[in-house]
Amino acid sequence: MTAQNLQVYKSNDLMAANYKLSVAETRIILTCIAKISRDPTMVVTDSEMYGFTAKEYAELCEISLMAAYSDLKEAVDQLFDRHILFSMSDRERKTRWIQTADYIVGEGRVMIRFSKDVLPYLVNLKANFTKYSLRAVVRLSSPHAFRMYDLIIKHRFKLSPTVLIKIEDIRFGLALDNAYPLYADLRKRVIEPALEMISDETDIEILGFEPKREGRKIVAIEISYRERKDFNPNPVQEDIFERDVTPKVEEPKAAKRKVRSKTITQEEIRKAARPGETTEQVVARLKMEQRKADYA
Repeated sequence: MTAQNLQVYKSNDLMAANYKLSVAETRIILTCIAKISRDPTMVVTDSEMYGFTAKEYAELCEISLMAAYSDLKEAVDQLFDRHILFSMSDRERKTRWIQTADYIVGEGRVMIRFSKDVLPYLVNLKANFTKYSLRAVVRLSSPHAFRMYDLIIKHRFKLSPTVLIKIEDIRFGLALDNAYPLYADLRKRVIEPALEMISDETDIEILGFEPKREGRKIVAIEISYRERKDFNPNPVQEDIFERDVTPKVEEPKAAKRKVRSKTITQEEIRKAARPGETTEQVVARLKMEQRKADYA
């Protein structure tokens, strides 16, 4: 299984919905969405199950087989309890992502069945939907980056080099609840790290972003970006610890921020690892901590 030809189709309502998934859970969901048949003559129902093996997952995400087994086993246990919140004109609707989750131990295979209520947001989409390559996002290692990518890319049809996203839509889409009530904290801890990672790892390059105000209150950010028509991610080095994942993003009309490029050693990974964390998660967390120190 490669991400070369796999395409993710999602209703724009789902792109903007409120939900929280881990990196591994997001990758499972997106890969299974990409495996849904797009044959217009076929009727897709909630009887279908979609899945893949740990080996396929490791190759897709460019991680070790051991990390893949660990990610999938933990993620499939949690996915069954994950929900989506839709904000509608007359109501709020909460529904589950999936109704069945299997982990086949002998094969290291994950199989999921999407919930009946979420399928209309994934199949038979005729309008108001977004399609993107699984390959474009599979290397993201932050839940916030996955969600910010959705909020940006769902405006792709406008063919504009900028996109205006309300702060309230960011807070809702990323399921932040009451976290980071001050814009300065939201910018430093969520927006900047997510945009940096998107610019470094996906098919769009973030050129900068600018806050927009109503009076003295910042109510939105305007993000400038360009698409990489020749997107071809750099191969991951065999030693993940020697790979520099720190991207560079600048805000227009603002002083340039310098971000240190510091290699994280295997010894630092070992000392910083928390119970249950994968190597990817430790690396991403340490890189984020570096960025926070640079911005402080």
